[in-house]
Amino acid sequence: MCLSAAGRRTYPGPVTDLTPPAASAAPGRTAQVGVVATGALLVVAAFLPWAGVRADIAVLGSLSESVRGVDDWSGVLTLVAGIAAVVIGVAGGERPFTALAALPGAVTVAVLLVFLSDPQGRGRNASFSVGDLVRVEPTVEYGWFVALAAALAVTGFGLAALTTGRRARR
Repeated sequence: MCLSAAGRRTYPGPVTDLTPPAASAAPGRTAQVGVVATGALLVVAAFLPWAGVRADIAVLGSLSESVRGVDDWSGVLTLVAGIAAVVIGVAGGERPFTALAALPGAVTVAVLLVFLSDPQGRGRNASFSVGDLVRVEPTVEYGWFVALAAALAVTGFGLAALTTGRRARR
């Protein structure tokens, strides 16, 4: 116990600073970098294999053929959305403009789900079996999963930029 100049008792101990922390120099910077990085990953994912056909033949073994994302309209749209996300992320700066990247990200998620559901029935027509001799079936390749993860991340970082922009203005 110590005595202050005024004669009051004071107790030594940690000083608690109750002032709010200063705002960071670049609010939303993490979201902006995330949008740019995952948008670039979305561009790369458009060139990876998304789907394929696998044939198991009793005499020859297994054969497969892959289709890249850009070989279909949905892959081209994914490529354009990835480029748009990168441009929005770079142009966004510290403004909440970066939140617009959530739009191409969400559209890409919907397009990827349509690609997987195969509404034209091409996948069902590619699948057939002849006893135990031949079996042909469509497959989903790793590029589609990378594209889906990148599109979800672009959407998430875009929404995060929106919320950090609101907090920075308060």
